[in-house]
Amino acid sequence: MGFLKNFYFSFPIQLLMMHIKKHQALLLAWIILFLGAAGQFGQLYGIRYLFWDPEYLGSVNYIGFAIVGAAFGGFIMTWNITTYILESSHFQFLASFERPFAIYCLNNSIIPLSFVLTYLYFAVDFQNATDKLLAKDILMLIGGFLAGLLLIIFTSAIYFQTTNKNIFNLFNLRIKELKKIRRRVTLREDNRWDDMRAREDEFRVDFYLTMSLGMRHIRSVKHYDEKMLRDVFRQNHTNAFIIEMVTILIVFGLGFLIDYEFFRIPAVASGVLFLAILISLAGVIDFWFKSWKSLAFILGIFLLNIIVLKFDLVTYSNKAYGLNYNTEPAEYSYASLDALASPENVYNDRKNTIDILNNWKVKTGLPKPKMVVLNFSGGGLGAATFAMVMMQHLDSALTGKLMLNTSMMTGASGGMIGAAYWRDLYHQQMNSKIVNMYDSIYVHNVSRDLLNITMATLVSNDIVYPLQKFETAGQTYRKDRGYAFEKQLNENTDNTFSKPISYYAIDEKRAQIPMLILAPTIINDHRRLYICAQPVSYLSRPTGKDYRPRLTDVDGVDFQRLLANQGADSLLLSSAVRMNATYPYILPYVTLPTKPVIKVMDAGMRDNFGLSTSAKFLYAFKDWINANTSGVVLVQVRQYKREREIEGYEQETFISSIFSPLSGIYSNLTSVQDYEQTYLLNAVSEALGGKVELVTLEYNPQKKEEEASLSFHLTDKEKYDIINTVHDPKIQAGIKRLQELLK
Repeated sequence: MGFLKNFYFSFPIQLLMMHIKKHQALLLAWIILFLGAAGQFGQLYGIRYLFWDPEYLGSVNYIGFAIVGAAFGGFIMTWNITTYILESSHFQFLASFERPFAIYCLNNSIIPLSFVLTYLYFAVDFQNATDKLLAKDILMLIGGFLAGLLLIIFTSAIYFQTTNKNIFNLFNLRIKELKKIRRRVTLREDNRWDDMRAREDEFRVDFYLTMSLGMRHIRSVKHYDEKMLRDVFRQNHTNAFIIEMVTILIVFGLGFLIDYEFFRIPAVASGVLFLAILISLAGVIDFWFKSWKSLAFILGIFLLNIIVLKFDLVTYSNKAYGLNYNTEPAEYSYASLDALASPENVYNDRKNTIDILNNWKVKTGLPKPKMVVLNFSGGGLGAATFAMVMMQHLDSALTGKLMLNTSMMTGASGGMIGAAYWRDLYHQQMNSKIVNMYDSIYVHNVSRDLLNITMATLVSNDIVYPLQKFETAGQTYRKDRGYAFEKQLNENTDNTFSKPISYYAIDEKRAQIPMLILAPTIINDHRRLYICAQPVSYLSRPTGKDYRPRLTDVDGVDFQRLLANQGADSLLLSSAVRMNATYPYILPYVTLPTKPVIKVMDAGMRDNFGLSTSAKFLYAFKDWINANTSGVVLVQVRQYKREREIEGYEQETFISSIFSPLSGIYSNLTSVQDYEQTYLLNAVSEALGGKVELVTLEYNPQKKEEEASLSFHLTDKEKYDIINTVHDPKIQAGIKRLQELLK
């Protein structure tokens, strides 16, 4: 019993109890890190792979792991500094130690040490499971992590060793002299110190862990002058605050270096630094407002919101690059939307597209060719990679007939990044700018990381205010994570996406390349925004013979007509695909130069597969298609399976029963879209006399638990799995069916 009692009243255990009792908000950050390191947080989004397989400068290497280790070291020191500032007054005996902060950190190491061991276990297990690395290679990576971790901890220790003072060296006194010192404090100071004494009794400490890792009994410091004790803590707190502020300034300083690849640290390192900043801010609020901290936080948010709205301070909006935001904004109202989709505009745009279809028919060289329409699903970088893999494989297997017969391409999110890249390669080869569009280098390019720079910019730049600016197409914009994302995308693909959408207009008109239609979602009213090098107002509302305004609400908006005076033709392709793939929080919502201002986000909110856009397109030209083609082949390239396992709710917990209605809705959003689109497809097939064939090509992971994540980062293992899915029997059957349909 004596051992257990001494163990319970030891400094490490009492610190742990203090954190559990008083700092649940700070512990939440640790819980997130523990879950992430164990692979139990954000599995769908691949967060576990960011922990276990950090990429830096295009590969997983020693330096990348060292940066992650340094980030965790920074987080651990921030945790120690914050809790030391808040709670060191509970433990006055620290003031008598030669290295008070070092003793505190050592005794406060139960949580950090447990996390490091957890991280190392799962990281080593993952690297070992890849079957690509030798034991010495894995040890080197882990050595990098430990080197970065210890570098930050030892650097901080040296700083505190040289600046922090205890009661002896702060006042240059000997122990005998201290015993003679009388208590000389004012009544107000006595009251404050009495409060600190009371707080000390809350957590009894009998033993502490020494720097030599031995246990030693605590010596009383009640005979010391209390003002001197308080001065020791104040001096220690000042040094801790200085290093905390320097760390935050360094993080924000990285925001000015996003153009340099060297400073694009692994995404998990950025996330950890973000948590460290949040802990610092939480500590400041706790230190200043004590028991009023919750109310102070709520009032602070409320007042900040009022100030920002009233005075328009520290706010900015991400923009679509290439558009002119300095001219008169376009009107966005029911009247203007109705005018944009007027019968006259619809007629002219239909005529323009029919000219394109006539050119396409001539290009095929057949009296009644099969029309191919390509649809691509969302799904992050995995969908982009799968789209490129499938296009190369399909077009090669069909000896070029796929792109020859394709009239239009559309879809959502990552899939359209791969589709747009493929179409540009096809365009380049057609103009003899590249030799082989089937080269595997292009799969490598489109699968390269887009998350590191995005997360680094979010943490070091966007959470305060983007100060840097850049110029393109004669317009000036702020550098934020939207800019960073597009910059990285262009670097990965040899600047493919740096062109304006009008670059492709002439060759689309000649049907040398298929039309490309993007359809991001307008947040204000959930309409689609149809972005194309051609005007496509006929997609905005039903265009049947029974045209009546009340029965034909405007469901979409033609980008070309809406922003004709704001430089719609100058919109960069990178911004167009980014708008189409704007996943909340990861990428910023894009605002457009309209009145009122509208914001757009991911196309997958309305249609994650592109089928509804294709159905509208086919229905709008059903008469031409019936007269000039032998039918339509609709090819769906999907990151998600159409038929998935049905989950049961027989063993729900109380908590899961609360959230299951909402989680069920959001997790099955794509299934809901599939159900609705089945009716659309059936209606279109009926309008085309049953001459519609649907060929679905689905990504099928070799193991369900290793399915490519919904992220802008892929591990080598995920890339390999996507590339090899072309050998799946169902995909091979789909290819054979396409070969038969396009004979």
